[in-house]
Amino acid sequence: MAKSIPNTKDFVESTAELLCDLTRMCTIKEEHFASGYNLTPGEFRLLKLFVFKDQYSVKELCELMNLTPGRITHLVNSLEKKNLIIKKTDLTDKRNIKLYLSKKSSEYLKNVYDNHISFHENLLSNINESEKKDLIKSLTILVDSFKQWISSK
Repeated sequence: MAKSIPNTKDFVESTAELLCDLTRMCTIKEEHFASGYNLTPGEFRLLKLFVFKDQYSVKELCELMNLTPGRITHLVNSLEKKNLIIKKTDLTDKRNIKLYLSKKSSEYLKNVYDNHISFHENLLSNINESEKKDLIKSLTILVDSFKQWISSK
């Protein structure tokens, strides 16, 4: 028997509530991971970006994290004090600062990232392959919808 599609209002309300629940759970997860590495959630999110790229400008981090330059500077200064981030003046434009991982943080970040991935592997281990494909498809649709909304603001 085919599943019935809920009416629009029920669907929207259910989806909105599930997204709020998911957001709260993700916040709890990030706080847990961050505290385990003596980081704030903001520091944790900033460091995770370096898994995908080896250097950033403050401007790039502001855009990616949707934070003010002052907040990014605060996070960077804190990570610099922990010897996890290095600031270097951009040689092509001395007004800009480029941010890099320190030697100490490269192995540290690998450990953080590996544990983060391991957590998600365990979290998703009871989902069958068909459900995983549906989940990826649905999450992609949601992320794309959010991106479209953000770009239209």
